[in-house]
Amino acid sequence: MNIVSFSTEDISGGAAKAAYRLHSALRGLGHNSRMVALNKRSEDDDVYQVPPPPSPLRHALSKRLKERIPGLGGKMPVANYTFNFDFEPDINQQELFSTLGAQVDIICLHWIADLLNARLIRQLYDHYRCPVVWVMADQDPMTGGCHYSFGCEGFTKQCGHCPQLDSSDTDDYSHKTWSRKQQYLSGIPICFIAPTSWGMKRIRQSSLFQDHRVELIPYPVDMAVFRPLDQSMAREVLQLPPDKKILFFGATYLEDRRKGMKQLIEALAILVELIEAGDKIKREDVFLLVAGLNAKSLMPQLPFAGKHAGHFNDDLTLALAYQAADAFVCPSIEDAGPMMIPEAMMCGAPVVAFDSTGAPDLVETMRTGYLAVAADAQDFARGIYALLTMESLAPMRKEAALAAARSHTPSAAADRHIELYQSLRAAGPAPRASASG
Repeated sequence: MNIVSFSTEDISGGAAKAAYRLHSALRGLGHNSRMVALNKRSEDDDVYQVPPPPSPLRHALSKRLKERIPGLGGKMPVANYTFNFDFEPDINQQELFSTLGAQVDIICLHWIADLLNARLIRQLYDHYRCPVVWVMADQDPMTGGCHYSFGCEGFTKQCGHCPQLDSSDTDDYSHKTWSRKQQYLSGIPICFIAPTSWGMKRIRQSSLFQDHRVELIPYPVDMAVFRPLDQSMAREVLQLPPDKKILFFGATYLEDRRKGMKQLIEALAILVELIEAGDKIKREDVFLLVAGLNAKSLMPQLPFAGKHAGHFNDDLTLALAYQAADAFVCPSIEDAGPMMIPEAMMCGAPVVAFDSTGAPDLVETMRTGYLAVAADAQDFARGIYALLTMESLAPMRKEAALAAARSHTPSAAADRHIELYQSLRAAGPAPRASASG
């Protein structure tokens, strides 16, 4: 089967890693899997750097004019969070089709901001007339541009009045983007793949795609890298204290409000109180391992000793961090994943997380970790304390690894993708639908 995946990045970031792992697993099953990326960072010959536009300068000037001249679209608003305005991508579309060739059996979309817009997705479908699947890395596919809605229900209607654009206008850019998606994509029988039940629920709520087929298929995780390892050995390699209770947490951008650092700081302060009120452990027994681009600046705000590890650039070091930890704490308050939860669990690290992400699919309180009430720092602290004061974490570490391995092995994920692709191909292409514009 000839499968073409589209991803803004090929190996940088959680969504890109998930896309690349799936691409590798499909190729491992003997299929012709290729990726098209806006930013290629791997040395994989089956990953293609998207071709630039024929005249990049002219394209950029045209784009800026459309943004700034009122008659051509008006000046762009400033979003207070990551936002996709559905711009025309800076690529050579003719060369893209030439690179892909005449035969494509499946188009698989991942996180595609700045790589594809609604019009080009439609053009790809009309050209190849093959099934399109969209792996939901965040809410962008179904909204008027926001990657996460933070409780806003505009995507269940037609957007507009967008809080991320500080807009009170019904026909703002979020509504315009929503309308373009309806115009170009409503006639395509896109099948959505949700890596977690969190994502599945949002698709079902979406005004654009609530009637589309949705499949729950977890992301693949490399079992050769993310696997249980002797904890003392992992600590020795990372030069971590051998006799402490180590809590590991991290994100590429710790300042991202979705990642819940505010809630974590509150929870750790409460944890100090719980420790001091009891007699099971001492404050000095707890050690924090923090990963992220701004981890160093975060450390003074934390009430325990610790080490900032910076940003892990390779999976082997990341796996060692999970393996060295007594628990992985994931304070994300809104997330289609996070990928770090199954990675940590496959390494045998129990997870403390909020129930407002994909965590409920894997985290079971006092069996594989602790699932705290959404954004409740008090409950989060209770969860950490419960794990740190257990007589032995060995049974929980074993259960965590088994639970994650059941659904996140690359072969399991790839097999389910192929089964889905085959069923979609057997159904045949949908009748042609018009798309103006």
